[in-house]
Amino acid sequence: MICCIISRDNKYKNDNEPECIAVKTRLRSMIWELYCSGYDEFWVNCEYGIPLWSAEIVIALKMYNDIKLHIAMPYEEQTTEWAEEYRDRFYTAHEKADTVKIISNHHTEDCYDMADSYMIDMADRTIIM
Repeated sequence: MICCIISRDNKYKNDNEPECIAVKTRLRSMIWELYCSGYDEFWVNCEYGIPLWSAEIVIALKMYNDIKLHIAMPYEEQTTEWAEEYRDRFYTAHEKADTVKIISNHHTEDCYDMADSYMIDMADRTIIM
């Protein structure tokens, strides 16, 4: 079964803040529980914060489990304004993903909504955080 995880809450700026650590811990538990319940494919848009963290968690689980990561990239230059560290993590996730679907060649007002719609259409379950 397929699950997509959607969030555009970019309030998380430092991965080591207690709130971020708590969210990542909750995400890890949630993704593991979903996997144990039969969800073996996950879609994210890989935006910084919850979607990127979800991708990294799925990648870690791929080392020992039959699980797939799919990325619906809202537009090609999604990381242009990102700090180098986050951009590197984004590209690492892309390298390790099973599928990367680019939704739009350029940023548009609705490219994130189109990516969300694409993932929702592909999924059996949607998690919005």
